[in-house]
Amino acid sequence: MHRELNRLPLTLISRMLTPKGVIASATLLWASVIALCGWIAYQSYLEAIKLAEQNAHNLLVAIERDLDRTVKSYNLSLEAAINGARDSRVMALPTDLRNAVLFDNSATQRYFGTIVLLDAQGRVIADSSSIDSSSATDLSDRQSYRVHRQDPRLDFWMSPPHSSRRRPGATEITVSRRVSAPDGSFAGVVIGTINLDFFRSLLDGLDLKRLGAAAILMTDGSLLAKAPYSQALVGRNIGSNSIFRKLMQERSGFLWGMTSFDGVKRLHVFRQVRNLPLIVDISPSEDDILADWKDQSFLVLALGLLFGLVILPTSFLFARELAHRRVSEIELRRQAHLDPLTGLENRGSFDRSLQKACALSSRTGSPVSLLFFDLDKFKTYNDTYGHQAGDEVLKRATAAASQVLQRSTDRFARYGGEEFVAILEGADQMQAAEIAERVRASVENLQIVHAGSATGSVTISIGVASVSGDGATPQGLIGLADEALYDAKAAGRNCVKQASPAHRATDAGPS
Repeated sequence: MHRELNRLPLTLISRMLTPKGVIASATLLWASVIALCGWIAYQSYLEAIKLAEQNAHNLLVAIERDLDRTVKSYNLSLEAAINGARDSRVMALPTDLRNAVLFDNSATQRYFGTIVLLDAQGRVIADSSSIDSSSATDLSDRQSYRVHRQDPRLDFWMSPPHSSRRRPGATEITVSRRVSAPDGSFAGVVIGTINLDFFRSLLDGLDLKRLGAAAILMTDGSLLAKAPYSQALVGRNIGSNSIFRKLMQERSGFLWGMTSFDGVKRLHVFRQVRNLPLIVDISPSEDDILADWKDQSFLVLALGLLFGLVILPTSFLFARELAHRRVSEIELRRQAHLDPLTGLENRGSFDRSLQKACALSSRTGSPVSLLFFDLDKFKTYNDTYGHQAGDEVLKRATAAASQVLQRSTDRFARYGGEEFVAILEGADQMQAAEIAERVRASVENLQIVHAGSATGSVTISIGVASVSGDGATPQGLIGLADEALYDAKAAGRNCVKQASPAHRATDAGPS
């Protein structure tokens, strides 16, 4: 098992160093780089969203604190007026002194309107803007008075935006608190107003980039302030807007949405102000959030594509060169085993093939035969017709013999000069002799003119030998076939002779 594990990396490397392996590896590498670039881009995308969310949340917290602090301060002014109204000694003071006690300086601050104290019937009993308040002034028609009279449990109330009665052209909200008698019964209402410019001032100066937005809303859908400022929208109720409905489902959080006002997709980071019917919404636009990310991602992906444009063509060129080299190596290896003139196996290849064939015969007991032949009077042919013609005869004669030696186990080789050998695995001596006769006839039938031959044409002589079992040795088989070839030459050439028992005994030699 350990050996197999050690061999696995070598196997993988050897497969990678093939033409297909190089291309596959380069493609996989490029795909991995693109995947890495995509992962980096995705992580950068998440970081950009997270950073935008954090920045928006920081702005939201700052605005929320200002809102909470300011409204609480104004609420304390209302509470001070309530406490003073419950004290008969305060109410018995002259009007100017009574107002100084009832209404602190916060009632005179910018964006804050007049604070008015009403009795149980809705008549004005104190007004921070006047020392000549008349009990004949009836404000019982005010919603801020009616809601407290109708609901004993309602202690604090904030109205939707409305036009100011005392400041023409201004829009404000009313903040009111219930005044209770010592026995808990309804004793009146204290009313104050806050100009919507106060909420606008909280949003002025925010860095919302190009398409970002911010808003302060009431939980009933009334829009108190918006940045960028839009006079047409401020004071309107947007309760039917899909984004607002989603905001109301949670007290805080974030969500993606597109408003109907401008069709810009934004990340809305929102929170309802604690103990107040107010919602702060900071919403950077998607385009602003992802502007830098898009540039960086484009650069990263461009580098990944550029890497592919470099690595893929290079891998194809390398694979092609590797394929050419492999073909060349195979050709060189093939040529190292072949005779360059005839294309047959050479002497070295023949020796290896004969060794394997004899080893197989020794193991299995199957016969193995050898044909040993050469062209008759070939030296005379060369002297008469020239060496080029002699080479042509060798090629034509071996081609004719190859047409006979067609079995998959046949091995045909050039032994040297005009001598050739053929290994016939599984063929006994009789079968080998028949094949040898067909080879001899195929060469004779070529009818190549040879003036120096008794037949007038090129012929061959063949010696046949066959062994099996323990007697199958390369040296012994070659010796038997060579003796048989000698007999064929002595018998007049152009014939086939088989190795005789005498040859076998001679070849075996003394024990």
